[in-house]
Amino acid sequence: MKLKGVAVALFLILVFVYINQASIGSNIVVTPSEEPRDLSGEDVVYVLEWWEIPLKHHIVSYIAVNASILVPLANLIAVLGVLFFGIRQIKKKNLLDNDKRAGIYREIQENPGINQTEIENITGINRSSLRHHLNLLEENGKVISQKVSKKRHYFENHNRFSPKDRIAISILDYSKTKDVLNYIGQNPGCTHKDLVGFTGLSGSAISWHISRLKLGNLINVEKVKNFSHYRVNADVKSLADQLAEESTEAYDN
Repeated sequence: MKLKGVAVALFLILVFVYINQASIGSNIVVTPSEEPRDLSGEDVVYVLEWWEIPLKHHIVSYIAVNASILVPLANLIAVLGVLFFGIRQIKKKNLLDNDKRAGIYREIQENPGINQTEIENITGINRSSLRHHLNLLEENGKVISQKVSKKRHYFENHNRFSPKDRIAISILDYSKTKDVLNYIGQNPGCTHKDLVGFTGLSGSAISWHISRLKLGNLINVEKVKNFSHYRVNADVKSLADQLAEESTEAYDN
């Protein structure tokens, strides 16, 4: 109800200002005489009522005459926006006061490397709103993101994961790639043909997953004659242990 009253008041102010403009009365427009020149040598004077003036000229005149009223009016609207809509500056100390943003941050804590689509599915927050909250969290140093392929993955910004680890975790966010890595871990020295037989994927698909695992430094490749043999990198186990520890701490908190 209060907001409706404010809107009516602002409308009446604008009407008053416009009527004030109209009360100026007639506007005199002076134009040079057309050929042949008037023998008197005087210009022809036309008198127009205010409503006969072209709109663009009327707008310019309106702003010029009422600038002293319009500027304070704009400031008044800004102040009313703060009072009625509760606008406030978002800072690091009140960043997590928003329930949705706090929920997003909690999911990132519990699931290092989670991507935007996964957060959207878990929280039910629409994509544009989610992107806004993620940007705020990253701009204020609460989270850090890692882009792999076309997806951006999010981590709590606590410096426990190195850039190399963040890439590895982001790569393993894809379940098929994780399945390939698990098979290699259980079958050290396996070949490309072994992976095709186990997963049922095409040879080109296996090559794609292998390239991702190599990008994350998750496997070692040993060439023997014309065959490539795959083994899990020794650092992967320590990373897996760290992820398990992160998950336990997030759950306990």
